[in-house]
Amino acid sequence: MTASNDLLDSVIVGAGPAGLTALTYLARFHRRAVALGGAGPRPRLLLIDHTYNLPGYPDGVAGSVILHRLREQAEEMGGTILDTVATKVEGQNGDFTIHLQDGAPLHARTVILAMGVRDREPDIPNIGSHLGRFLRYCPVCDGYEHTGKHLGILGFGPGVARHALFLETFSNRISVFLHGRNATTLGRYKELLQQRGIDFYESRVVKIIEERGDPESDYQGRGICLEDGSEHPLAVLYSALGCDLHLEPVQALGLNVDDDGYIITDINQQTSIPGIYAAGDLVSQINQISVAFGQAAIAAVRIHNELDDD
Repeated sequence: MTASNDLLDSVIVGAGPAGLTALTYLARFHRRAVALGGAGPRPRLLLIDHTYNLPGYPDGVAGSVILHRLREQAEEMGGTILDTVATKVEGQNGDFTIHLQDGAPLHARTVILAMGVRDREPDIPNIGSHLGRFLRYCPVCDGYEHTGKHLGILGFGPGVARHALFLETFSNRISVFLHGRNATTLGRYKELLQQRGIDFYESRVVKIIEERGDPESDYQGRGICLEDGSEHPLAVLYSALGCDLHLEPVQALGLNVDDDGYIITDINQQTSIPGIYAAGDLVSQINQISVAFGQAAIAAVRIHNELDDD
């Protein structure tokens, strides 16, 4: 089967680590592929001021640098990135229509979903400049850098308790901030936290304390202030409020998702709809850049091989 001039081999919905990796692979296979990277959810990479968790960067690297290099590489390989977003995906394997917020629809034989997810931001008034710095989302990514320090975790329910227990990987000084919720929401974990010496506080977090005092100290003068007036110095505050998945463009397709709303794929990253693949944070709850790279590579290779068989 030979594609017509207006039928792309693949449209990649999203231009974060997964989307740009898939675009690079497909471009290197001489496939006609386009990635959509417009004004959708901001890539989580841009919240990373510096990470030491990405293989190959022992001195660390900023998220913005990673994203820039991924875009640069994809374009140098001949991939196309459009600064727009998909509003709806419809059709069937071999002939999908991708409607855009700006411009005429695109037509493609396959689709890769790589829109990522959006972290739920805590409703703390002065949170802005602290996102990705003092307020963080991923202890898997940067918990090591805070080994032995006083770590805070914000959230409620059993989820925040499980996060707190995971933080014991890095420190034995952990505090849980329930942000106005009653400790009974912890369920069976309440007693376990108490046994492990993990404190929890029900009062709401109303302010992040700006840096002050000795910049060489364990806490660099940072911490949080609660509604009850108490202040808590912390090295870092993690959020365990969860994520939102924005699957509106493919909502009508009826993709299979798990109990948390994440897309279910097979070992080749294909969804329950033939011809539609998914990679990155909207697939796996192990939200890691390296995972996104791997899933994107698997999807791109599978697509290339499948199209060759047509």
